[in-house]
Amino acid sequence: MSRITVAVLDDHQLIADAIAGIVNGQDDYTYWGGFVHSRDLDEKIATHGAPDVLLLDINLNGEDGIELCKQYTRKHAGMKIAMITGLTQPAVVKNAMRTGANGFMLKNIAKDDLLQGIRTMMRGEQYIHEEIQKLIVADALYRHRPSDYVPKLSRREKEVLELIMKECTTQEIADTLFISVNTVETHRASLLQKTGAKNIAGLVKVAIEKGLTN
Repeated sequence: MSRITVAVLDDHQLIADAIAGIVNGQDDYTYWGGFVHSRDLDEKIATHGAPDVLLLDINLNGEDGIELCKQYTRKHAGMKIAMITGLTQPAVVKNAMRTGANGFMLKNIAKDDLLQGIRTMMRGEQYIHEEIQKLIVADALYRHRPSDYVPKLSRREKEVLELIMKECTTQEIADTLFISVNTVETHRASLLQKTGAKNIAGLVKVAIEKGLTN
């Protein structure tokens, strides 16, 4: 039986090293490589072909993991992709899974759960980390609320929302508020979760209806 090859694309080397230690300790797995930038991963794929499994961070330095997932699912249909992140907002999870990802894992995932997730994806099934499953269920229950419910937003969330409504880009919001792009994305995901909106258009609509920026 051929060994399952596992690659990691994450801008934190510590994460790649930790996963390498887990994978290399298994008889039926091979650690294919850890990469900080997609270009380095792409170069190896061009030479050696795609790995069986790619563990892909969402918030990469200067790159969007969700957008990369869309590209990789088109270009490398046989490669299983699991988003691996520290973000727990259900809106982020759902957005990632819509890209065609085969799995969603948190970076604090236990060794046995990581290996189970890889095996699940290799069987052609989706794997969602148990902690994420609980959050999604809680979010679904939370959405069954009265129509007059007004979500409570933090000061920073209101600032981000106001700039979104002014049609500012993520980078423009980050520059205006002197925060990172990743922080903007986190606040955006939180706004989607709190308002129950599926996308930015829906977020703006709810914001106007509820007067969230007043």
